Amino acid sequence: MKRYVARYDRGTFALAIAGFYALLVVAATIYVEISTRQPGSQGLEALVLFAVTAPASQLLIFLPTASLHPMISHLMYPLAGLLQAWILWLIARGRRKSVRPA
Repeated sequence: MKRYVARYDRGTFALAIAGFYALLVVAATIYVEISTRQPGSQGLEALVLFAVTAPASQLLIFLPTASLHPMISHLMYPLAGLLQAWILWLIARGRRKSVRPA
């Protein structure tokens, strides 16, 4: 992993930022899944996941998800957040370091 990250100008920085964001998305997903299954929950805890995965989650609202399988609609927001983490990695890592010819 270190060799792969070291190939880019700001690879370590990008890994820290994108990795933290991906970890935040996974933690928010786990929190929402646990808390919405508690007795008396009204499902408002899902707003945490919605806020963490914004702006992609704001675009997903406009998709017609009523006809989809419930598992697909549950996975859309975490997958959108992980996609955003990958895009963040691509943007933050910078250019590939040039290798001197031997």
